Amino acid sequence: MPTIGNIFVVGTSGSGKSTASKKISTALGHKHVEIDALLWLPNWTQRDSSELCKLLQAELAQGPIVMDGNFATKGITPREGDVLIFLDYPRWRIISRLIRRSLARVILRQELWSGNREEFKFLISSDPEINPILHAFKTHSSRHHSYTKLLEESHDTSNHIVKNPKQLRKLLEVL
Repeated sequence: MPTIGNIFVVGTSGSGKSTASKKISTALGHKHVEIDALLWLPNWTQRDSSELCKLLQAELAQGPIVMDGNFATKGITPREGDVLIFLDYPRWRIISRLIRRSLARVILRQELWSGNREEFKFLISSDPEINPILHAFKTHSSRHHSYTKLLEESHDTSNHIVKNPKQLRKLLEVL
């Protein structure tokens, strides 16, 4: 498996992108770049898309990195030798993970990006732009189709569709 290029990890919210990316970056000694960490400003304000794109391009220019998040909508195109990993887990697995993760973040008041924290009111909101569990539920199918298509159309990269944690563990062993 080529590891000389960048590694991009994608998937629905709650699929484990950040956790997998951290493990990969540690194993390879590559910098880990979490798109959400650059996207979110204080008070859950999103950074301007052109500014975000510049920040992401600057990170990519520094050498091989492991990036997690929806890079394709941020103006980034993988290059020859890059690795694409799609965590394509079933909706039930993602939702159960998100419930546990979000409740833990709320109870422990875990700081996320730029001082932001998930709040209980997010979890009971009917707005999928606020409720991370509802967001994942509603976007799961469209993300499945868009990421599958992305990997099918990426011929110069090493592409991996991971269907369960066991497959991910096996992939991490060979990276």
